[in-house]
Amino acid sequence: MNECPKCHGRMSEGFVLDHGDYNSKKLQEWIEGEPVKSFWHGYQTNDREAFVVRTYRCERCGFLESYAQTPAE
Repeated sequence: MNECPKCHGRMSEGFVLDHGDYNSKKLQEWIEGEPVKSFWHGYQTNDREAFVVRTYRCERCGFLESYAQTPAE
């Protein structure tokens, strides 16, 4: 990903940060299926496929484009 699909500016790779237990910082993940609320943990993720989200940002217009290609560990 080198060129912005909106303005043709340069795209830079980065990431979007999520917060976990005790406000710990972690990488954003894409989880398969519909969200199911959990009383204790926010949302249930048991036995679901999870992928780390990579995000690119246009240096000219700020457009963000995200991909979930790498399985989360």
